Amino acid sequence: MPANTERRCVVVMWSEENQSLVSYTIDVQKVLAVTQRLFPLELPLADYNDTIDDEFARRFGCATLNLLAITNPELKPYIKVSEQKEP
Repeated sequence: MPANTERRCVVVMWSEENQSLVSYTIDVQKVLAVTQRLFPLELPLADYNDTIDDEFARRFGCATLNLLAITNPELKPYIKVSEQKEP
């Protein structure tokens, strides 16, 4: 099977109706067209030693869920992830 080389983004949303997180893959150009006037939250890998490890994934996931909960407050009670204290 040939590799899929089309660049895609992942969009995550909360479905209150189904009480579930829903992920979609969308063409990068379509996402850029919709988000061109918005302020992105960028996480430069250089700030994380150019590594996507378990801690990065935990922080990214926690931040993503908390961002969703800002505009979907019914999601907040389900989030049981605590921020890890810096040593």
